[in-house]
Amino acid sequence: MKLKVNTLAALDIGTSKICSLIAEMDEETQEPIIKGFGVAPSKGIKKGSVVNIEETTKSIIQAVSDAEKMSGYTISHCYVSITGDHIRSMNTRGAIAISRGSRTGLGEPREIEQEDIERVIEHTKSVPLPVDRQILHVIPQEFIIDEQTGIKSPINLSGRRLEAKVHLTTYSTIVTSNLSRCIKNAELEVERFVLQSLAASYSVLEEDEKELGTILIDIGSGTIDIIVYYDGGVHYTGVVNLGGFSVTNDIAYLLRIPLVKAESIKREHGCAITSLSDKGANFKIDGLGGRPPREISIDTLTEYIEPRMEEIFREAYLEARKADISLKNTLAIVLTGGGALLKGSEQLAENIFNSSARIGYPKGFQGATEEINNPSFATSVGLLKFAIEERKSISTYQQTLKGPLPKLRTWIKNLSENVM
Repeated sequence: MKLKVNTLAALDIGTSKICSLIAEMDEETQEPIIKGFGVAPSKGIKKGSVVNIEETTKSIIQAVSDAEKMSGYTISHCYVSITGDHIRSMNTRGAIAISRGSRTGLGEPREIEQEDIERVIEHTKSVPLPVDRQILHVIPQEFIIDEQTGIKSPINLSGRRLEAKVHLTTYSTIVTSNLSRCIKNAELEVERFVLQSLAASYSVLEEDEKELGTILIDIGSGTIDIIVYYDGGVHYTGVVNLGGFSVTNDIAYLLRIPLVKAESIKREHGCAITSLSDKGANFKIDGLGGRPPREISIDTLTEYIEPRMEEIFREAYLEARKADISLKNTLAIVLTGGGALLKGSEQLAENIFNSSARIGYPKGFQGATEEINNPSFATSVGLLKFAIEERKSISTYQQTLKGPLPKLRTWIKNLSENVM
């Protein structure tokens, strides 16, 4: 197998499965072309945190190995999803002077450069954090030049003062150190940790949905990841410690069957709303230990499922309400993740959020479209698209720093600021 410089690699580490994708970028469309994928049962992970180093490492190796065999490439770095109730978020702001005052009065306004944007973003990070926490993302919401608000891209605009409003997320270094150790044991390096809900939004949300306001709910097996968009910016991110496994566990307990069988029954016969279930229909459960098979009605199964699904969406609603905007300003709800495929989920979400809902399927990629076109792959595809956007941003920024003139200008600017 060969190592290719332009290869993109994603590793989505969930409670029920670990997914690895290997892709190249289509230079014309700027979309990932998936060359290989691998899916392995997730062992050693609970609600986004590692509880067994050895088991988690084995699961990662299996998923990555399958993707490498399919693609013919060997990967060394990967973008990795992160979730769990250790994630914290806040909205904050920072401001800098871009035109310094003088003895004769206010300085003249000047054009805003990339350096100024980077500098004001750095100011937004000046928030007190415990020693065991680090910043994961700083996502700009808007920029303000002097008193002009609502600016998305301030580059080349003129002004005296630049302010940035951002959404900032942090994570526990203890959680990520354990996860990094497992990945390193699998002979890989973490290129970037990416918040799961943010990654999923890259693959399932339209730009219009981000502008008009949308709540994305990623229903995983162990956690629910929530991200609230409005006016093109992220206004809230949160994680709820519930997921599809809670439904499976209820079915297993109430029907006295193994978890594997309960998961199969949930997928085949389950429904989130009793009124939408198949009235009068039944299904059989094989008896254990030589006992005769049992016949269970679909109505009974749905009565077991609906209360838990109501709890999941109500907790998601309460979490989304923590955003700094009214949920009345949001256009719709988008459900993704494996748990979104349960029949009736859209209708139940609409009832609780009082807004239209749809299922979010990953899009904007090429290759393996039949296998990957499933909400359970939304995060892994989103990781690839996030990687492409980040590399484009880095490339654009590096272009502005080429040559001696920008460096000289920066040196003179810093020197004058220190003197004045």
